[in-house]
Amino acid sequence: MQFLLPFVSVLGFGGLLGYGAAVFLKSVTRMVGCIIGIVFILMQLLAYYGFAEWQWEAIGQAADPAATAAKSGFSVLWRIMTYNLPFTGGFAGGFWYGWKH
Repeated sequence: MQFLLPFVSVLGFGGLLGYGAAVFLKSVTRMVGCIIGIVFILMQLLAYYGFAEWQWEAIGQAADPAATAAKSGFSVLWRIMTYNLPFTGGFAGGFWYGWKH
């Protein structure tokens, strides 16, 4: 049983760090989502009252590169967070748990 102690401690510490990182990222993405939602509602209010007219096709085309960058940005972020980390398995488990709960 004594031989399992180093594995459990490393997985526990990695899990704790992964959980903390996931909670932080989840909070930040929620704040960004709230900001995007507020901006959208304000844009729609301006359009409804006739102060602005939005060209949604052009906005969608302009947003495509940002969506592609966001997809590749997550893989870069994951590589940065797990760089030289000896307990990646525990970190990944804690990150998954923190993101889901």
